[in-house]
Amino acid sequence: MTMWSPAWRQPSGALGERLEPGRDVHVWRIALARVLAPGDAYGLLGGLSEDELRRAAQFVVEEERIRFLASHVALRQVLACYTGAGPRAVGLTYDGGRPVLAGRTGLEFSLSRSGGLALVAVASGVRVGVDVEEVRPVDHTGLAERTLTVGEAAGVAGPETFFRYWACKEAALKADGTGLAGLPGPAFTLTGDDVVFTGTDRPEWTIRELGAGPRHAAALAVQARPVTVRAFDWLPAGAHQEGVPR
Repeated sequence: MTMWSPAWRQPSGALGERLEPGRDVHVWRIALARVLAPGDAYGLLGGLSEDELRRAAQFVVEEERIRFLASHVALRQVLACYTGAGPRAVGLTYDGGRPVLAGRTGLEFSLSRSGGLALVAVASGVRVGVDVEEVRPVDHTGLAERTLTVGEAAGVAGPETFFRYWACKEAALKADGTGLAGLPGPAFTLTGDDVVFTGTDRPEWTIRELGAGPRHAAALAVQARPVTVRAFDWLPAGAHQEGVPR
């Protein structure tokens, strides 16, 4: 796995100006428990749309509802760094269940959350997909047989391997624009530090695993090659730090 081990430093300049179309990708890592601080929660939630609040209300489990709200609060703050608008003014709509920016901005993004962690990938002029999965006990054999190709399922030795494959799979499906309806989607082989497409139908794509944190598997897919990936940690005070995954 390509572990996310950034050399953290303070960013400088406007992030939108540093996002070269078709070449640069920014990935933000968000600890959801840090987003909705008790003193700030009411004001932050006021920046969400009626649609977002309605979607949150559909969650039966309170913890998941709060995590959904936190991920969208942070998402709006992240996108505001690129659009120049305030978080409340960021226009979001839905395409096949995934949030997208309203209007033709040229800015592409992907949001994923699992457990207490969320990731947001941002690019300009090129489709991206990101996925993060909390590694937990599951029927990895049964899930692999239902969701992966025969070759991929044969390489699943336990929950960690399954979620590594699944993170790559879902990131690619998001970048492809098909979502889960596109299963089984592109096939991969995980060999050491590399993620390799099985077949030659996506030679221009980049896919890489991200070491997002303990007990999580994560992956990024981009419809471009080569790309430069820069990693940011979302911080409540807005003092964001960045690094380059190694």
